[in-house]
Amino acid sequence: MSKLPQEIIVDILTYLPAKSLIKFKCVCRSWRSLISDPQFAKLHLKRAHEDENINRQRLLIAADPLYSVDFEAASDGDNGNTLVKLSYPNAESHNDSFAVGLFLGSCDGIVCILNEVDSVVLWNPSTRESKKLSGPTSSLHKDFSTGLGYDSSTDDYKMVIASSATASTRSDQIMVEVFTLKTNTWRTVQGSLPGITLGSNYYGEFWNGALLWLGKRDAAHHLDVIVPFDIEKEKFMEAEPLPNHFYTAVLSISGNCLCVFGELQPSGSYFEAWLASEYGVKTTWRRLFVVPADKLCLDCYSSGMWLTKKGEVLLDNHGCPGILTLYNPVEDAKKLLKVENDGDPFYESAIYTESLVSLC
Repeated sequence: MSKLPQEIIVDILTYLPAKSLIKFKCVCRSWRSLISDPQFAKLHLKRAHEDENINRQRLLIAADPLYSVDFEAASDGDNGNTLVKLSYPNAESHNDSFAVGLFLGSCDGIVCILNEVDSVVLWNPSTRESKKLSGPTSSLHKDFSTGLGYDSSTDDYKMVIASSATASTRSDQIMVEVFTLKTNTWRTVQGSLPGITLGSNYYGEFWNGALLWLGKRDAAHHLDVIVPFDIEKEKFMEAEPLPNHFYTAVLSISGNCLCVFGELQPSGSYFEAWLASEYGVKTTWRRLFVVPADKLCLDCYSSGMWLTKKGEVLLDNHGCPGILTLYNPVEDAKKLLKVENDGDPFYESAIYTESLVSLC
């Protein structure tokens, strides 16, 4: 390959998984320099976002041991390397024990974790790089919404914590704390959501420059809006109505589209899945399916639902014997992925993209 033009070498390498590229750093000095270059990491990530034939999305399960799950491979019937055991971030480097208490956000291969001793840590599971953050002012044991996003205007990652419990006495005020990776500091901005209550204690999805959370209008009894927070401008945008009024709902990203899975009645009689490819004034929702809730094993507590490229639904059913379920709504068929877990059955999980993005 030494005779190939540099741009051809770069193009070829962007197709390879992060794990292989990390090994290839040992090939020679020039490859180590290339693969360590932040610009190459961006090209590698861009390839993953734009090429539908590349599969780099994984489900991170904070069980004991820690697992990375290639759910797309499982959906395609390849169970050979579906489950990969990972090691937790080096606890010694953070001066405390390490176990995941909550996932606070995920963006471009970086996950944000609140560990069992209330330290906030950024971690790239692919590169094993981690960074402990200074503590925010907000208590992460009250009503809060969190998220991790990328600000393209400053080429920086931002961790966001929004909480009405720590805001002023005005009911529509939301205190928002923003951590920027480059400055390594938190700052506070005041937000306002007149007539809307944020859903609490879960992280938002980053999509098209904004963190998206679920919420409800004050007059509503159920979740009925999506509340976006502009990462660049650091302010709330106008809430967008959900395609239906849901008793419970889950947001997720599938490829370049936004998904919402919603339970239509408190009794859990039916579940709907909707998909949108754009957000804002042009938002057009398309209903993918509606099925009886018992088809999705919703008798167990489930905090995560995602759509595979094949159109199957991945459900993370905490504490169930067949912990992960792949449900095909067209064929009305299920596949169970069993995960070894010697710890608390009520573990956390998050989607991440295998990437080379650095925390430095």
